[in-house]
Amino acid sequence: MKCKICGTGTPADLKCAVDAGADAVGFLMGITHRTQDAVSPEDAAKMVATLPPFIEPVAVTHLQEADPIIAILQRSRCTTLQIQNTIAPDEVAAVRDALPYVHIIKAVHVVDELSIETAVRMSAFSDAIILDTRTADRLGGTGIPHDWNISATIVKSVDIPVLLAGGLTPQNVIQAIERVHPYGVDVHTGVKNNGIRDAEKTRAFVEAAHKYT
Repeated sequence: MKCKICGTGTPADLKCAVDAGADAVGFLMGITHRTQDAVSPEDAAKMVATLPPFIEPVAVTHLQEADPIIAILQRSRCTTLQIQNTIAPDEVAAVRDALPYVHIIKAVHVVDELSIETAVRMSAFSDAIILDTRTADRLGGTGIPHDWNISATIVKSVDIPVLLAGGLTPQNVIQAIERVHPYGVDVHTGVKNNGIRDAEKTRAFVEAAHKYT
């Protein structure tokens, strides 16, 4: 089971994720909604340069137009893009044309059963789907789980990898995996203490996820 740690805002956050054995780390850039962990592409690039081999740097963005997204990817040196907001397929195509080496993950916010149709539609122009929770002012990092039964149906309905996010913690990640059977899991607020990434929680989360293949 692949494991991504999102919201990497400092070198200490990065070390925490790397030491825990994470498969990927997310950097929040190009943010239009509320978050406490946004970084500049330049600061992300400094952290990406220190990553050991086989840990994927992911640019997580709220932006909806290709040109600024391309600029963020180039400046940050991230090789995977997670689009957390709505976006037109032709904008995604423009990113692919400019940066064909970049893998594209599209977020689907699981609200109700209509999210199944949304995920199927988005899967046509994405390399993977990430299922997340949103609120009026946040597009992720809510700490709130969504309906895992809907998520499980989405996993069965699309032909690309599906990652599960939204309210995951070291305490519930095994239950979530067993219910949804995703390709991977993603955590942000669930491994924090008082707003700071916690090494013990991060290690416990990754260890739990990696028990499943």
